[in-house]
Amino acid sequence: MREVKASANKMEQRSTETRARIVRAAYDLFCAHGFRATTMEAIGTAAGVSVQTVYFQFRTKNQVLQAVHEWTVLGDEGLPPERQSWYLHALAHPEAGTLLAAVVAGTASLNARIAPTLPIFATLAKEPQGDIYRASQRLRRDGMERLAEELRARQPLRSGLTSERAADILDFLIGPESYAALVLHAGWSAADWTTWVSDILLHQLFDRARGDEQNTPDE
Repeated sequence: MREVKASANKMEQRSTETRARIVRAAYDLFCAHGFRATTMEAIGTAAGVSVQTVYFQFRTKNQVLQAVHEWTVLGDEGLPPERQSWYLHALAHPEAGTLLAAVVAGTASLNARIAPTLPIFATLAKEPQGDIYRASQRLRRDGMERLAEELRARQPLRSGLTSERAADILDFLIGPESYAALVLHAGWSAADWTTWVSDILLHQLFDRARGDEQNTPDE
């Protein structure tokens, strides 16, 4: 019985590893050549498996695209960003500025995977496959609303700024579109993007700048 269970576990592990290789290979090909130009055969070759194996793991190329996008967002942990270790660590910070900087830094690693896929979904915007990214955008916006509330709980927002408007600002500046424009296209480093976005957000969301927040006791 133990041998059967061990064998089943090994088969499941191999299947998981094969699926991961297919997803990574498809990600590279989609980013390099686009969704339409990439064939299931090419994905299999790049992953080192037969095309039959690709179809066994994913019945259609649309399902491959869905899995690729899920990996860019969920990462190897396979968890939503708000449940990933870096985000939970960020939430442990009692100061709004420190929390914000940690979230921006953590999101940079997500954007490094997501941003190269933006042209893929831009070409598919009017097709059903475009719903994959649109659904992700809605989830991201919901997450920004929760982040705005976490920040407001630590420090009052700038006078006249609503939580909804704060979420708009967070979504715009932290999103992969901002990362793509400055890092992928303008040549900024990820560190430069992280510092700039953190600084801009501090001035946009709060009445006090970073230095004032760190040096002024909590009210």
